[in-house]
Amino acid sequence: MFSRVMLALDLSELTPRMLDVFYSICLSPETEVHLLHVVKRPEDYAKTSPYYKKTYSRLNGLAQDIKNAGYDKVEILWESNPDVLNGIQKAVDQYDINLLIMASHGKGLWASTFRGSSTFNAVRAIDIPTLVVKGDYKCSDYLQRILLPTDFSRKSLIALNFIRNLRENVGEVIFVHVIEGVRGDDELLENKEMAEDMLVELCNEMQNFGIKSRYVIADGGAASKEICKLAEEENCSLVITGKTGAGPIKGLLMGSTAQNILLNSGRTLWVMPDEESDE
Repeated sequence: MFSRVMLALDLSELTPRMLDVFYSICLSPETEVHLLHVVKRPEDYAKTSPYYKKTYSRLNGLAQDIKNAGYDKVEILWESNPDVLNGIQKAVDQYDINLLIMASHGKGLWASTFRGSSTFNAVRAIDIPTLVVKGDYKCSDYLQRILLPTDFSRKSLIALNFIRNLRENVGEVIFVHVIEGVRGDDELLENKEMAEDMLVELCNEMQNFGIKSRYVIADGGAASKEICKLAEEENCSLVITGKTGAGPIKGLLMGSTAQNILLNSGRTLWVMPDEESDE
């Protein structure tokens, strides 16, 4: 499904987990794998520098590990740019990447760059599907239990096409709809009934594709808080969402709600662009 994948590597302790996520999502041995490292200081870019010798050796080791796993098309990209985000964006465009994998809250060479709101800014700026690997959860299969927040807008359900394409490898999908800002029990009941009808329809669609699914309707708390809590309670391996939403969780990944998810959720987050790609 994703033919050209880039792992933006800061060589932190999360690097092995990034590989685990890659192996879970990208199953075709024909996948082109680009290992990107952005060098911030010009003096470290030269092949004669100690930084190059040490870091490139580690990248070579990772490339060999990926080849040993059955992927033949593996390339190391050694780029120089004082702005890591800008360097990643340029590489994504230059190599026509259709899936980006990056880490958040690592302690590697870009630790000061990809923490908190900077990760949020990267997700917002790069307009391709992006997997943000977090450090609080580890598993061998990141498709085993997927949490999919939805407000029933088209944008919040973009991920469904990706899930359908991966259906043979998806263990379970849990849809969650968050009800916020209701006035009184009658309105809450009405919203729950409407949400349940649509969630049942979504679950039936998943069943038609042979995918196990169920749903949860949450109310009483902020959307980000409910999503993060549910991801922990259900032991979800992955949270998938679009960049923007509408209705009860409007702006899911544009503003404080997105930052709260990135800061407070320990689960890997897969962010889909606003518009579906041709692929």
